Amino acid sequence: MAKKKRYKKKRNRASKADVAVITLIIVSILLAVLIYTKSGVIGAKLNEILGGMVGIVQYILPIGIFVIAIKLASEGSEELTPKLIQYGILLVSLAIVFSVFQISSGELQSNKELSEVIKDAYFLGSQSKGGGTIGALRSNTTC
Repeated sequence: MAKKKRYKKKRNRASKADVAVITLIIVSILLAVLIYTKSGVIGAKLNEILGGMVGIVQYILPIGIFVIAIKLASEGSEELTPKLIQYGILLVSLAIVFSVFQISSGELQSNKELSEVIKDAYFLGSQSKGGGTIGALRSNTTC
């Protein structure tokens, strides 16, 4: 008797990877339109919130997500979580660098209380300057 071949698991894995790639592409395009054009109520609020959190790094966010989606589609691998974690670490590192630059140029005062520094960093980040609150928080604790 011949044995049956099972293709169900391979199709299921491929469809999960395809859904992840399509979702990442849609999210990156949507983020790019909302962040770059600052259009509508959602775009303006998203720009303020993301800018306050990570500053100018917000403009890199959709590009990286799109690159990760294309890389996943070309490799055919299912390792989405490690790539997103690496990308998150890269974004936080860039935010820290921009905040340190802001502190060294005197635009952000690090000798104030931490809550005041965070408020100032959020305000500057919402204007697309520096590394936002995440960068200021990490750079203020390491300096």
